[in-house]
Amino acid sequence: MVNVTDKPYAAIFGDWRGTLESGNLLSQAEEFTGLSDWGGRRWDEERFRYDFALLCEGIESTGDLSALGRRRSYARLMTMLVSRLRYLDARKHANGVEAARISAPLIGTGMPRAGTTFLHGLLAQDPALRVAKAFEAAMPVPLDGPEGDARSVIYQELLDFQGMTSDHLTAMHPFGAELPEECLFLQEGACTAIFGGLWNVPKFQAAVADKSAIAFRWQIGLMQYLQTQSGGERWALKTPGHIMTWDELRIAFPDALIYVNHRDPGKVIPSMASLMAALRGLFSDQLLDPLELGKEQLAIWAPTMNAYAAWRNGPGRDAKVVDVVFSDLIARPIETVSEMYDTFGLRLGGDARDRMLRHLERDRHGKAPQRAYSLADYGLDEAAIEGAFGAYIDQFGIRREQR
Repeated sequence: MVNVTDKPYAAIFGDWRGTLESGNLLSQAEEFTGLSDWGGRRWDEERFRYDFALLCEGIESTGDLSALGRRRSYARLMTMLVSRLRYLDARKHANGVEAARISAPLIGTGMPRAGTTFLHGLLAQDPALRVAKAFEAAMPVPLDGPEGDARSVIYQELLDFQGMTSDHLTAMHPFGAELPEECLFLQEGACTAIFGGLWNVPKFQAAVADKSAIAFRWQIGLMQYLQTQSGGERWALKTPGHIMTWDELRIAFPDALIYVNHRDPGKVIPSMASLMAALRGLFSDQLLDPLELGKEQLAIWAPTMNAYAAWRNGPGRDAKVVDVVFSDLIARPIETVSEMYDTFGLRLGGDARDRMLRHLERDRHGKAPQRAYSLADYGLDEAAIEGAFGAYIDQFGIRREQR
């Protein structure tokens, strides 16, 4: 374990037993960093403070925190607060940050549990692409200390402390400080909807439903800063949830090269419900109602993917967007990437191809045993899936898997 006693993140591993009160947490973060600029109008400070207070109130009132969950919650929130202060301060002194251009990023979205993480990890092997590693997204500003820049080690310890690297959870989704991270985590410092996946905070979730423009603005600013640290390669990004803010995504990144992942919703919905239960279980001992989880996931993803299908049939008919079907991706991963590159006018060099092949040989996530999720476990059946998604499945030629 790295010695973090002289670091601004030292307190995150403490035995926190107090109330998660927003004003107190903000003051602590200022004390730990010696900084107090939360962004002003440029970075929507007033909205940030309001939403953060709502989040803390929600965690306390409806989060049903366990004792361990309270410590983990404090660690997660304090990491975000300290990182926001440090990033906003470092940005003021970073050369060229305002002029840094995010040029034609490669962005993945679509169905969750449909290979987006697998494909993102594969694309990350291309030396011509730049991804944000998990520790960079969580702690953007380098640390000075006797051990050097210890962010990766500290963040790995935080993931371990939060239970993110337990066998149960990593069997569903890989977490690691050095792994490519998705946009949701680049947006976390703006106090966004990602937190609704960790705690039962319905009032907060409703309040931030309209926050996508602020989230993308924060993300782009953070990417500008990170780009000044390591050069201007093309970014490879991904978040399934971007499909819910399709128009806002394309406004934020007007020259983006976008691919959309698709998979049989009969597999996706119960798998996603299981993941949500596992994530909430890191912070609360209260068991979630599986029937409500199934209903919730169906209500989220059916209108989302059907709206995308309608767009693809109409105004997006000729758009240069690549649709990636899960069964094809798993059966032909390199060919899928090659075809995507051809569509976007990118070159898949020999070195990138070789790195991708080596990655496939060692990627545990891509070869993990299939987990069995029953539709019935979540109050669903074949008729519900076909009624909600049948036309979508047929439109994109999605293979109906064993449900």
